[in-house]
Amino acid sequence: MHQTVDVFGVRSKLIKSYIEREDVDSRFKDALKSGNEVIVYGSSKQGKTSLILKHLNEDQYIKVECSPQTTSVDIYKSVLRQIGVTFIESETTDAGYEHGGKIGGSFRAKVAFWGDAKASAEAHDKSSNSSSQTKSHVEYNLALAQDVSELLKANNFNKFIVLENFHYLPHEVQQTLAYDLRIFQDHHYIFVVLGIWREANRLVQFNGDLLDRVTEVAVEPWEKPDFFKVIGKGEELLNVDFSEVKDRLVEESFDSIGVVQEICKLCCQLAGVNSTDNEVVVIKEGHLKEAMAKKADEYGVRHVRNFESFVDIRVRVSAQSGKPSLAYPYYFIRLLLTEEFENIQRGMTRGYLLEAIRSIHHRPDDVRSSDLGQFLHNLTQHQISKGIQPPFVDYDRGGKVLKIIDSSLYFFLKHCDREEIAGDIPNPVEEI
Repeated sequence: MHQTVDVFGVRSKLIKSYIEREDVDSRFKDALKSGNEVIVYGSSKQGKTSLILKHLNEDQYIKVECSPQTTSVDIYKSVLRQIGVTFIESETTDAGYEHGGKIGGSFRAKVAFWGDAKASAEAHDKSSNSSSQTKSHVEYNLALAQDVSELLKANNFNKFIVLENFHYLPHEVQQTLAYDLRIFQDHHYIFVVLGIWREANRLVQFNGDLLDRVTEVAVEPWEKPDFFKVIGKGEELLNVDFSEVKDRLVEESFDSIGVVQEICKLCCQLAGVNSTDNEVVVIKEGHLKEAMAKKADEYGVRHVRNFESFVDIRVRVSAQSGKPSLAYPYYFIRLLLTEEFENIQRGMTRGYLLEAIRSIHHRPDDVRSSDLGQFLHNLTQHQISKGIQPPFVDYDRGGKVLKIIDSSLYFFLKHCDREEIAGDIPNPVEEI
């Protein structure tokens, strides 16, 4: 017997309706054997974490959760602590990165070694059995990938290092890690980086030397047959029948496996299926309609709050011109709520955004490409600073295209009253 919440839905553990896709799962398995650093990317809730859970056992990797406050040194310290390395930190502040930028706090550490060069965690046991061992402390700079690699080697480290939520890291930290990954690859230490973005070569843009040294695995797009396989697997496990509604269910989910999973779960629960049923239960149109309405409401609470947080800015009046600032966050959200849905799905170029914002702006002649570019380049950090997690939109600097990266947002925008929501979003310029 299987529980519905274990078969369908979005969870932190591997869901039982998981299916392998030849172009994604095979590429990931090959990437793990290639010796290259591995980059797994795509929109939120599209299967990045599930890919790890499916193909790596817990004893094959250690994981570090990234946050907006995380530095590269924080990552390396976490890795070393997880493998049992103990060290004494020295007090150092405002230190430089190897590749530019600055960090605060301690980054140098003294690690205890014994005469046979075993790590201090091992050495402590030896000291109780033999008085002939000699203990010494070696100083390492944990801001340097070379030093960290030496420590990993001294501890016979042979696991993958998984970096979750890489997109939360500040831009300069991502750049530093892009350089460090080149060094770790030379020492045969493999990082598996998970990030929410939709364009290829994100890290290569930071460091061209990574070209041919990383293997990228995109978890998108999901094809319609893949969705049907997921639903079919869940049908067998729970003894349910989605045949009457599965076409519409997939069509209304806008290529998001996370949305498909959640709606399938809700449909089953609304039909009274909380675990494998003794008889086949048919999922009806009414179940689907109610599930979609409920999910749209759930997504709506989060997305509307995100929109309000996004536009919550302090508008300053220029001392020279006497005019308020241009309030790009507000006009961006207003555009998102009024733009043709097909254009949003396709992605909007910087040039298109410039003209579209000018067409609705209260000071169209003052909307300049350079100012818009600065706003777009800081888009992810703006969302993180407003507590918007995960970010719902991302700007590809290479292709100069803005894309939605929260897969549930398409579903919400299609099923909500965008005009009503746009009218409720406060205009910060009018509040001056």
